[in-house]
Amino acid sequence: MKAALAAAMFLAMSSLGARAAPALWLVQSPTTKIYLFGTMHILPKKLPWFTGKPKAAFEAADELWEEADVSSAGGMGASDMMRLGVDPNTDVLSLIPADEAKTFKAELEKCHLTGEVVTHFRPWLAALMPTICDIMAQSEPAAKAGKTDDTHPDQLLASQATEHLKRTKFFETVADQLGYLSNAPQEAQIQQLRKAIKESATGKDDFTGLENAWFNGDTAAIAKAVLQMRGDSEAFYQTILAQRNVRFAARIKELLTQPGIIFVAVGAGHLAGPDSVQAQLEKSGIHSSFQ
Repeated sequence: MKAALAAAMFLAMSSLGARAAPALWLVQSPTTKIYLFGTMHILPKKLPWFTGKPKAAFEAADELWEEADVSSAGGMGASDMMRLGVDPNTDVLSLIPADEAKTFKAELEKCHLTGEVVTHFRPWLAALMPTICDIMAQSEPAAKAGKTDDTHPDQLLASQATEHLKRTKFFETVADQLGYLSNAPQEAQIQQLRKAIKESATGKDDFTGLENAWFNGDTAAIAKAVLQMRGDSEAFYQTILAQRNVRFAARIKELLTQPGIIFVAVGAGHLAGPDSVQAQLEKSGIHSSFQ
């Protein structure tokens, strides 16, 4: 999920291996093939990921399904962000220990921001800021400029679908995704904020390592990180991953009755771990094969 960027940031880190291809699965019925592809919503640097099996599967598809439309036309509205992410009666810095608030302000300086900017952010929105700042600090110029290139896999797939006249559809709206974050218990939101501050300050938010794990198709590392996310906060895990995976799987089951070839691209964390989309499909007797 694009608005729920935090979910993607809990993926694991590993060194670049020989396979050098993001993971891809196939589910099918007598009339339908659906490819399941795990994405990174933004990459700190360019990688040649749109090649081989993922590219071939995409090119064969008639239709693209993504989590939500984050284009300029369908993207995150300022009104939704203000409504769900800002509370004038909240002082988010007062919700965390003073030493962590000081560290948070220092991390925000990476984005040339001051603590006053986030004062009235609800914790879930504030929790995204260290990650966003770290990505900006580690990104190459193309990623910083927000260009639609291979540092933005979801946007690249959407633009390719438009160029090649493929239908593009979405599982959720951006407002839905913001709602999932804002509806998480405040205690879980604060916990995520404190974790994000700590990881950023200690250099554990290593997005170069993160992207290498994804690029290498290291599903075991991704599953391990998903379980770590669950260990950090069961409520957050259920809201951001597990419950959404159930909904994604239900929709994919319906799509299997639609003749054709469909390419599904969702965050890689949704395709890993015991509550993955594939695991939910398996409960309905729908088997996925690794490609």
